Amino acid sequence: MDGALCGERVPAEGFSGFGPSIYYPRRPPLTSLDVERDLPPMRRRLRDACPRSPGVYGMLDDQSQLIYVGMSARLGDRLLSYFRAGAEPAREARIARHARRVVWEVGGHELLVQLRELELIRRWRPRFNRMGHRYRRVFAYLCLTDEPAPRFQIATHRPPSGQRVWGPLRRGHRLHTAIERLNHVFRLRNCGTPVPVQFADSAPLPARNLQPRCLRGSLQFCSAPCAAGCSRTTYFRQIEHAAAFLDGHTPSVLADLRTAMHVHSRNREYERARDQRDAWEQLSYVAEQLQLVRDIVHGYGFVYPIRVGRHAVRWSLVSGGDVVAVTAPPRTGRAAQNLLALLEAVYGRTPRIAAEAADLDRVRLVSAWFRQHPAERGKILTPDEAMACCRQVESEAVLR
Repeated sequence: MDGALCGERVPAEGFSGFGPSIYYPRRPPLTSLDVERDLPPMRRRLRDACPRSPGVYGMLDDQSQLIYVGMSARLGDRLLSYFRAGAEPAREARIARHARRVVWEVGGHELLVQLRELELIRRWRPRFNRMGHRYRRVFAYLCLTDEPAPRFQIATHRPPSGQRVWGPLRRGHRLHTAIERLNHVFRLRNCGTPVPVQFADSAPLPARNLQPRCLRGSLQFCSAPCAAGCSRTTYFRQIEHAAAFLDGHTPSVLADLRTAMHVHSRNREYERARDQRDAWEQLSYVAEQLQLVRDIVHGYGFVYPIRVGRHAVRWSLVSGGDVVAVTAPPRTGRAAQNLLALLEAVYGRTPRIAAEAADLDRVRLVSAWFRQHPAERGKILTPDEAMACCRQVESEAVLR
């Protein structure tokens, strides 16, 4: 089917509007325009009706089903691109061929429009959209297994509380290879759960002559807890050393790998040098990804004032890299009191780490926005500054 994606879709319902949004205290008005097959009149109608300002738009088919959602910083220009002559092979023309009606709402600010687009894709799951579907998971977590001899592995969902977890990280072959290397460098096992564990300090005497069950153990690249190759205390000390590296507390691990690489190279032990180089590159990749997560979670906690329209201003409350609320700045004593309570609820706790794919997509949008527009960082307010502003408005209201 043209434009269809794999995966279960929501039941078909007639389109009656985009629905509410956490990014707009008041729902923006929705504008609709029937699609004409004659392109010149269609383009003239779009130019007259659709503004060149940030907004989201949708395409509806002959069954009034939403088949595509998009956004643009220049909404009118973007919609015109769907109705150009001579662009039949283009994806835009393919979507327009199925469309019978175009709907849009003006968002006022490009970041809010990007977040609104993702919100609508999650809600409606249009068949022509590739980004934002729940089954398209591109993130994973690094976790320590709950086993007698734990090891590090990749999980596609955040494990239950109580289990040690790092991430989220971008999922892919490179990540899986790096985690295998992590177990290798810290001499942790990577065999399956059915392999029994016999620590040296708890194994019966005959078990102490067991042979390792894999080549890594025989070559002493694994502590071989399957063959009483180490004590439980030693094995868990290695785990804590690896966990400290993942937490960013032991950068010397990478320095030691790099030094060993140069030593082997000078001694013309090129295979060993290559192995150390690969270990350094793969562990550096994991360390960089986790450092980026820490920077976002702990550094992206602020209030971002944005202008929507000519005069209106909204405060976007960013916590853990995610926009958790959008509200008007305080104007009255009651509004200041309510906003102060909201600020204390959002910023008075440890920043949460995104756990769902939708959260991670929003975090990615927010972090990308400030990387692409570094000057916007100069507009942000710290939580303390925002709270002080609320208290000032509240005190001025009492004096009046």
